[in-house]
Amino acid sequence: MQPLIPWFEPFSFDIGPVSIHGFGILVAIGFLVGGNVAMKKAVRFTGDPGAAERVNRLVGWLVLGTFVGGHLGDVLFYRPHLIAEDPMILLRVWEGLSSFGGFAACVPLAIWFVRREKLPLWPYLDALAIAFSLGWFFGRMGCFSAHDHPGTQTNFWLGVYGGCPGNNLTVACHDLGLYEAIWSGLTYLLFVALDRKPRFHGFYVSLLAILYGPFRFFLDFGRSSPVDVRYGGLTPAQYGAIVVTLLGVWMLATRSKTAAKPSFA
Repeated sequence: MQPLIPWFEPFSFDIGPVSIHGFGILVAIGFLVGGNVAMKKAVRFTGDPGAAERVNRLVGWLVLGTFVGGHLGDVLFYRPHLIAEDPMILLRVWEGLSSFGGFAACVPLAIWFVRREKLPLWPYLDALAIAFSLGWFFGRMGCFSAHDHPGTQTNFWLGVYGGCPGNNLTVACHDLGLYEAIWSGLTYLLFVALDRKPRFHGFYVSLLAILYGPFRFFLDFGRSSPVDVRYGGLTPAQYGAIVVTLLGVWMLATRSKTAAKPSFA
């Protein structure tokens, strides 16, 4: 089967001097729907109605961590040569984001916030993990709408014409943003199904790491070499994926032995 997705221009419109892009709209939707899910799950997992308000405040910190950490990760790991040419690039957080840079900032921020508020850590992390899988779907659809994660040339039916470096409209390439969006949507549906029964606290955040790490590791082999820098044959995200996978296995093994199963319905 030949690729089915034709080239389309990234969506945008102007409001006065401000340009609104499809990527930004979808990322915003991701934070909104993800935050809403996180609030509901936090209340359910903790039995505390006040958990919703706390998660709402936490989401503000996570937005900051996503953009600051994501941008610093993008520059430091993928474009370090630009720092000497233009040090101010470190402050322009709207110019490029790295997912693992965002993770590296948001996870410590979430733990710091929960500890500062003297809240139970694992129920909140589980709520955020389920919410992440849905929010990430919209975020990665934003990446797909902007064609900013091109892969290698392909005849696969989900290939996108014109998505390769050079924008040859007769050649189709993998769109890795689309693939991550599909993975995220399926992961969220899996979590919804699993959440029909009580699980020990720490189950969902552990499972998220175990599912995402290997997926991202192998997905990055489909990246276009001229686009992504590699160290020792692997992208920075692949090293991050190894760490995330090992951490998920450790968390699942530890929590399954030490955590009491919650009583929520």
